[in-house]
Amino acid sequence: MANWTDRPPPPPMCKPDPLSESGETAILLALKTREAALDRRAEALDREQQELDATKAALSRQIAALKPLAKRLEALKTQNQSTEDAKWAALVATYGTMDPRNAARIFDGLDPEIVFNVLRRMNSRKSAAILASMSPDKAQSITERLAGEPAPPSMHPANALLPDGAP
Repeated sequence: MANWTDRPPPPPMCKPDPLSESGETAILLALKTREAALDRRAEALDREQQELDATKAALSRQIAALKPLAKRLEALKTQNQSTEDAKWAALVATYGTMDPRNAARIFDGLDPEIVFNVLRRMNSRKSAAILASMSPDKAQSITERLAGEPAPPSMHPANALLPDGAP
């Protein structure tokens, strides 16, 4: 082997790396770091999308399972409404055939909600005759309900006779 101390070393065979002498290496390293961060973010978004897809599929299955139940409930609601309508129709027919004074005497003692539901389904000619035979307070209360505008408690005739602050 040759002793290099006697002679200078041979000239380099390769050119020096131009990137090592400038800030380009730092830029490339920063780009590589950014690329790795973007890859991690893309993987996280892919996982989130998979979770969303799984949740969407689970919700679709739940909705599909609830649809028959909703149809069943709707059928029961319709059946219940028909039964309810038939009950009120029978009461309307019963009180519609009675003498208005007799019906009014009975209505004066009934819950106003029942009276309201019967009279609102009754022919207006028959309900007018019954209302005319009822006690004035009860007739007023039912008429206000039929009109959809109940009077405030302070304006009710029964309360107008009481002194202020009286129970």
